[in-house]
Amino acid sequence: MKILLDTHAALFLWAAPERLSPIARSLLGRMEHTCLFSQVSTWEICLKYQAGKLPLPEPPAVYLRKRIRQSDLAYEPISDEALFRTVDLPPHHHDPFDRLLIATAQTLKVPILSADEAFRRYAVEVLW
Repeated sequence: MKILLDTHAALFLWAAPERLSPIARSLLGRMEHTCLFSQVSTWEICLKYQAGKLPLPEPPAVYLRKRIRQSDLAYEPISDEALFRTVDLPPHHHDPFDRLLIATAQTLKVPILSADEAFRRYAVEVLW
């Protein structure tokens, strides 16, 4: 099964695994799952780092490349289809990164690993 990670799920995996739910830890630890890290999350992390809202031990270019590789995550680029789909999403969530992650999960027809309860209001499977 393929699973798209919400940005916070990836950050928890790398820096605070105790903050992951037991289900999330189980899913991330199973070799038969392909866990996807979206380019959306790269952009979100870079912007938050630049704004001083997300301290990292290394610049994002180094930190993200290293963590994605070490965690054996598959990198998912932003697709035009997901961008176009955001226009049709109901306004349950106003964060543009989350909306694009939801649209990406819908486009790929995969569940998303997220603790964000607002995601459950969309036509997407949420795992946590």
